[in-house]
Amino acid sequence: MTTGYIHEIKKLVFYFPVRFMISAFFFAYVLLNNQFFQTIENQILLGLFDFFHVPSYLDGGILFVGNIYSPIQFSIPMQTQILFLIFFPSLAVSTRAAIKTRMKVLLFWPVCMIGLVLIQFLVIVTMMATGFTSSVAVLQASIVCTGIAGSLLIEASLFLTINLPTRAKLGTKIKRSHFDEYVIVGVLLSGAVILVYLVTNILNLQSNSPVTAYLAINLSSILLLRYYLAYFIYEIKVPKWAKSNQITVVRQNYDDTPLSFLLPAYNEEKHIRRCIESIDKAAANYLGNTEIVVVNDGSTDDTRKIASEAVLNLKHASGKVYNIPNSGKGHALQYGLDRISGDIVFRIDTDSAIDKHAITRVMCHFKDPDVGSVSGLILPLEEKSWIQKIWVLRYALLTFYKREWELIDAALVQPGAFSVFRRDALVNVGGWADDILGEDGDITIKLARCGYRNQYEQHAIVFSDIPSNLKDLREQRVRWSMSFYHARATNLDVIKEADGPISIMYALSILDVGSNYAAALYLPFLIATLITGHESFLNLGILLGVPVGLLTIEFLTYGLQTLVHVYFLFKFKKLYILKYIPASRFYDFIYTVFIAPEALEILLSVSSKWKAKHTKDLTKALRKKIKEGIGST
Repeated sequence: MTTGYIHEIKKLVFYFPVRFMISAFFFAYVLLNNQFFQTIENQILLGLFDFFHVPSYLDGGILFVGNIYSPIQFSIPMQTQILFLIFFPSLAVSTRAAIKTRMKVLLFWPVCMIGLVLIQFLVIVTMMATGFTSSVAVLQASIVCTGIAGSLLIEASLFLTINLPTRAKLGTKIKRSHFDEYVIVGVLLSGAVILVYLVTNILNLQSNSPVTAYLAINLSSILLLRYYLAYFIYEIKVPKWAKSNQITVVRQNYDDTPLSFLLPAYNEEKHIRRCIESIDKAAANYLGNTEIVVVNDGSTDDTRKIASEAVLNLKHASGKVYNIPNSGKGHALQYGLDRISGDIVFRIDTDSAIDKHAITRVMCHFKDPDVGSVSGLILPLEEKSWIQKIWVLRYALLTFYKREWELIDAALVQPGAFSVFRRDALVNVGGWADDILGEDGDITIKLARCGYRNQYEQHAIVFSDIPSNLKDLREQRVRWSMSFYHARATNLDVIKEADGPISIMYALSILDVGSNYAAALYLPFLIATLITGHESFLNLGILLGVPVGLLTIEFLTYGLQTLVHVYFLFKFKKLYILKYIPASRFYDFIYTVFIAPEALEILLSVSSKWKAKHTKDLTKALRKKIKEGIGST
């Protein structure tokens, strides 16, 4: 008993996120406890201004730039910079990756230092050129630019360090105009920028404050509030049939396009019969031929037997079961794609059950020949545990995100649990990748790069099995977090292609993930800040200002989100879920501080010891590492 207890304690202490935070506290304490970095930065800035013949001088640690009679007063947001800087040495010290990989990560420490200094220089010069020379305006611009630059530098270090898949090759592209979408993007981003400006004014920011640093890492969250504006623009813009929450399409207007349900299955004996039966019931409401193709991916339980029995009992659809050696979901999907007969492909996870009206709602979208895929609303199959209940809230938010993606034609992922594709479009982009994690995100972006529209249908519902405990949820979310890098790496060219708003949203998603890694280190950074600034925090006003500022940012970021939850839950008659909003915020903390860093460590440690370039075998090794649990990282 005692030995087992000690073993669990050791696992926790050596768990990567814990090592990561301990390292972050050490480096934050060292950097906050002396002035050498600030001195170096001030001297570099003075040198740059002197080189460009811009008058500047230091007075009491404050930089003054411009006309000697009315200079710009500029205090470097040092604490905010330090929060981003500690990421690199903390990761290099705490990871179990190979030495070469650690050195690569550590090399970005001076790169980030130089980048953040240059950002301060460019901010001051730009503000002088545009006439916005008040110290408050300069500080606001500096904080925003520091947050963006720091987040992107974190992501740049990871994309250049992790062993990632090669870039995807694409088929024929559809040429379309994106003028309307760019106009909407401009409106949405302008609204988000105005919100950021209002938040910075409300907080009365100080250059060196943990509140200012917290705002910098939450900029991407504040920018995400544009999704709610997008939802209401959508309500005005879309046709009546898409807004209706009732099935009003009469039978003679049904489409009769043949379609196929493609079900990759691995050890799904508990769920697969229910999934097949739900599809059969949905097929009863559709005039066209409905085919169900199950690809049994080397299951070791009774999946093959149960699937075969369920297919034999179909009443409204036809079905086939293919049995192949275990090769991964991507391979199973591609194997099935080569063997289906339908023009439209419903890709559904076998732990899900489709609503009986979903087919008709989805098929309406394919009247537009440019539509390549449509996803539906996913809701938990069961609502027993608190985790399953908060997932109602997560899917509510996803609805608002997808409304923006559809409005501006910039969907980043159509979920594997329920997505529908035009078969010709899948073939054109090369189908699903079988050597990466995140094949659903990869196929979505490839379709967008080829000019297809990826849409969303809120009233086409699938009920999907959600993990009921943190252990199972951890495994799923670690895999999803790692999938982000595989799907993004294969389609990194989308940024330079700049063909539609998808390029902008793609870059913003990378910014968001980078800021989340800085957020993972905020707690040890805050503790180090309080310790090193203990004298100033003896002032009651300053001491109270920190929690008040942090709570203000939380309220401004998540307060509107709560209103959105109320709207969604009222619409779907699930207001009883409201009491789980605090639990949802707790999950955000767990994900940011523990799950996402663990996924990063697995990517770094496993891929760094892989001698060759990314292969399918490396993906298998990553999946194996995920299942080993917290003691392995």
